[in-house]
Amino acid sequence: MTDEMHVPANAEAGEAAPGGGRGALPLPPRLDLPYAKTLRELVLARLAVNDLVLDATAVEWLSTPCAQVLLATARAAEAHFRIVGPSEAFRQAVSDLGLDGELRQWMN
Repeated sequence: MTDEMHVPANAEAGEAAPGGGRGALPLPPRLDLPYAKTLRELVLARLAVNDLVLDATAVEWLSTPCAQVLLATARAAEAHFRIVGPSEAFRQAVSDLGLDGELRQWMN
């Protein structure tokens, strides 16, 4: 499986995302270990030119490596980072990993 298979179809197009509005980067259902590198590349590219809004509506699985990427991104970007529409599975994974206090400030 290649990293390209994990890139959401409308990630580059800036299309409207459910719950995220125009310009939100939609996250795929499975944020697993193989996707962590792709996620890092996507968020770095987006932050280089714009604020970063991630739409977590479709997330069904969040791995520790992807959570680490999100946390590092949030800390580095501060006010320029937001996670919109976090699914129940996303919220539960964040809680299970003990990152509620860390990531809650960037979620709405």
